[in-house]
Parts: sequence; structure tokens; C-alpha cells
Amino acid sequence: MKKIELFILLFFLFSNTILKSNIVYLDPKPGSEYVNIENTITIGFDKQVTLTKDIILKCIRVEGSKSSLHKGQIILCSNNSKIIFKPFKSFDYGEKVVVNITGELLKYISNNKHDFSCSFNTSKQKIEINPFASNEIDSYSQMNSILITPPFNVTVNSNPSDGYLFLTPYNGKSYLIISDKNGIPLWSAILQSFSGDFKKQSGNNFSYFDGALKKHFELDYNFIKTDSFYCGNGYTTDIHELRVLSNGYALLMAYDTQVVDMSKIITGGDTAALVFGTIIQEVDDNNNVVFQWRSWDHFEITDALHENLLAHKIDAVHGNSIDVDTDNNLILSSRHLDEVTKINRTTGDIIWRFGGLNNQFTYLNDSIPFHYQHAARRISNGNITIYDNGNFHTPHYSRAAEYHLDEVNKTAELVWQYIHTPIIYGFWGGFVQRLPGGNTLISWGGTNPTITEVTPSGNIAFEGSYPSGVYTYRAYKFQIENFPIAVNGNQTGLPESFSLEQNYPNPFNPVTKINFNIASSSFVELTVFDILGREVRKLVSENKSAGRYSVIFDGNQISSGIYIYKFTAGNYSETRKMILLK
Repeated sequence: MKKIELFILLFFLFSNTILKSNIVYLDPKPGSEYVNIENTITIGFDKQVTLTKDIILKCIRVEGSKSSLHKGQIILCSNNSKIIFKPFKSFDYGEKVVVNITGELLKYISNNKHDFSCSFNTSKQKIEINPFASNEIDSYSQMNSILITPPFNVTVNSNPSDGYLFLTPYNGKSYLIISDKNGIPLWSAILQSFSGDFKKQSGNNFSYFDGALKKHFELDYNFIKTDSFYCGNGYTTDIHELRVLSNGYALLMAYDTQVVDMSKIITGGDTAALVFGTIIQEVDDNNNVVFQWRSWDHFEITDALHENLLAHKIDAVHGNSIDVDTDNNLILSSRHLDEVTKINRTTGDIIWRFGGLNNQFTYLNDSIPFHYQHAARRISNGNITIYDNGNFHTPHYSRAAEYHLDEVNKTAELVWQYIHTPIIYGFWGGFVQRLPGGNTLISWGGTNPTITEVTPSGNIAFEGSYPSGVYTYRAYKFQIENFPIAVNGNQTGLPESFSLEQNYPNPFNPVTKINFNIASSSFVELTVFDILGREVRKLVSENKSAGRYSVIFDGNQISSGIYIYKFTAGNYSETRKMILLK
């Protein structure tokens, strides 16, 4: 997967031209293999381009050995420092594509009169792995109520950090759940497909992944879908990461399956193995791919130390998290390489590699390297946290680990870790999140308990579990001000009586909030009826502990009018009216 000999040759042939031309980024990279046939061509300069699109278009020639000359459109992006050539038609499988940039454009950019030319090779054939089904539908439903969700058993509750827990338990269906810091569900939704990544993004928006549609969806403060995020260049979006940036751009990940003759790499290898690579993309608000990084250009398949390289299917990288570093570069976690990689976001070059066969750091005080890790994150003190699944520790155990990396002298110091007593081993999934107050939230992935929050000294502040066989891929905790589902901050302690409050706003269009109070543990129902007494929607139907609760009611699918909502808790009953005006 790393730059093969052809690429190395091309790199040296063209490196001087690239430097003189002030071209700092090219996608596809010169000499690349396995390029998707729908890929655009992106050229990044170290200064803004002020030429018109028509002039630029005349300076770029793209020709495939099978598909012949390509016409296309020019898109200027990244503050006009990048040019995207978007072909009107796809390339062909198994062809060489030559890109020529004429001296006219290079002369304008850097007084270079010489043409620049490079080439890449497309994927050999179409591979139907995780194809989109023709009957796929949006499976997000019940977004306005507390559903009957898998029971969550809290075993430790000792002054946990403030915030709301975001959980995605899966038992054949995926639930999106927001709970208070005590583990009590406040809001939930259900997906018929696997989700796994439900979290707060920048600002006050949230996102989740829909495994049926292969997209991440954005929800606003009232849980109404406002946007979707998916990979470009013909790649299928992967579940593992979405980072919505402050400018509206998004970082995404894709898994890329290619046919590789492994017999040329390892004795006895499959001559037509299916090998999975990892793709990172940054897409703008028009879904143009403004940055793309492919593992095929930088990693060797044989870097996957623990994978069976004689198998027909080889998951050689398994990228599972992306973080934006403080210097605006990227940090990638690749599970099957046992590696955390820092990537230059301007050029796409690797800055350093931490862990695995290509580790560049000396461990100062950690004798057991991490294995099959998740969730590499740069935290506020400058250190990096990871969830070390520990698949190849002896004995097996998982841990949260925090490292201080000296990126100049290439040393790694383990400054903090948490290993549960008794030992917990989550062989897949999981996450580590450093919370604002200094505590750490650990989601253990494919095991129980589901989550543990620990103090800096290692004391458990909170721990809870779903039943055996029900797991959440990741869990998060976020502090959110003026959250619509939040308990009224002016009230403290448990309510002294049962009550149902007037919805707010009222009248509403289309979303409103309903608060209710429970004085003692009771079976609670909250139901909406139309003016004729016909049931419209059951918002709550479950046992609840004493407390103050809020539910969001969404009237998107119903007509304007007067509606009745009825609250019952044990022998207590109360009814109120609300008005939907569209």
C-alpha cells in the first residue's frame, strides 16, 4: 500500500517541479494505485489563485488510457488556494490517467514556464462490498419521545461530573439515548440499522450515523434533521468518525476495498485478495472533497502485524478515529496497525507514527505498547489519550491511557492510565473522553460494564451497564447549556408532588417541550390525543424514578389544531391542551 517503486520514481522526477511550482498538495498523488474511478483531481498551491475558472480549465488536461480525454468543471476552494477538476464522466477501471498542468497556469503561480505532468492508476475492478440497497429508507424514528429502551443498571453513582450521557445501545436495533448524569434517559430515538456514533458536534448540533443510508445526519437543538454528511469521490461513508468543523466543513472516513495479488507480497498469498484500506476526507459545505488521504499511498499491507495475510479478506488498516490537532493537522488511529499517526493537513505527508511496527517514539515508562486501540484524542493539556483495547496483552485487559509525546525528541511518557479492578477486556469498540473537570469517561465497547467515569486518582465516580449482549460502540458526556430536554435549573432536589407543566412554546411549530414531575417511583405514561380523543402518540410508557423530566414533542407529521396531552403516574392523572400552528 505504501508508495510503490513507480511512485518513488515519479516523486523524484517531479519533486523539483513541484517545489518550483509551489504545488503543495496533489490528489491523487503521483503514481497512486487503486484510485476510485469517480475521484476528482485536486491541486493545492501555497498561495491564492485569482485566475478565472475558464482560464484554469484551459490549463489542465486529463486523459485516461481507456476513457480518453476528459472534460470537466473547475471548482475553487480552500480560500481559492486549491483547484478541483471534476470530470463530467468517470474514469474506467484498470486504466492509467495522465494529468498535465500547462506552463501558462504555472507561470502565473510561480513564474515557471515548464509544464507539469503526473499520472495515477485506477481501481482494477468494481467490488460490491456494502453496496447501497435500492430500497434503503431513513430509519430514524420516534425522535420526539422517551422510548422503552434497554434497561441501564447503575452500580456506582458517587458525584459524577455534570453533563449529559450520549449512548447508542444495540440489540438488533440501535437506540440513540441522552441520559442525565445519573443514567436516567431524557430523550431517545431508534434506528433499524446500526448507528454507533451519536454525539455533540461544534455549536449546539448533534450527529448520528445511519448504517442503512451510510450517512451521518445532523440534528439541531430540537432534534430536527438539518443536514447530512457523506464521502465524495465515490467512496462509501464509514461509521467510525464525523467531525463537523467550525466553518461547516466535515472530516469523514471511508473503508476502501481493492483486489490485491497478495502472492506478490507474501508467499502463499491469495492472488485476488480483498484488502481494505482507509480513506480520510475533508468535504466542504457543497460536499466537494477539499482534502483526501489514502492509506494505500502511505502504509504497507504488511504493517498489519496481527492480520492473517494469507486470508481472502484482509482488513489491513481499520481506521477508527480522526482528531484535529492544535496545529490544525490530523491525528488518525488505525486499529489493525496498533498505530496513531499524525498527518500534515496541507500536504498529506505523515509527520510521525506512534505505535506498531513503524513506531518512531521511545517509550520511557510503558513496557506494554497499546494494541487495537480506539479514540486517539489530543486533550487540553497537550497530551494524547487513547482507549487501549489490549487485544494482544497477556492476559487480555483494556485500559484508558494518557501519553505525553515529545514530538521533537520522539519520546512517549505514560503519564496516567486506568485499569479496572477487576480487569475489563473490551475486544472491540470503546472510547476515552477527558471531561472538563478532569474526570475521564471510559466506554468499554463490546463488554460490560458499559461505561465507567473515574477521577484523576482512579476512583470510580459512576459506572453503569446494559444487559449482557447489549453494547454501545461509544459513549460521550457533554455539558450543554439551556438544553431543551434539561431539568429546570431553578429547581433543586426531588419534586414534592406529581405535576404536569404547560408545554413551551405554546402555540408551537413544529416542536415543543413538555415537563413533568414525579414525586416517587411510578409507572408513567404521557400520551398525546387529538381533539376527538384519538391517540396521536405515546411519548412515555415506562417505570421512572422520582425526578423532573422533559420530553420533546415534534408535530411535523400531524396537522395544525388543538391537541390534548395526558400524564399519568400511579393514581395521579393530569391533562393539558396545546396548539400546533403551521
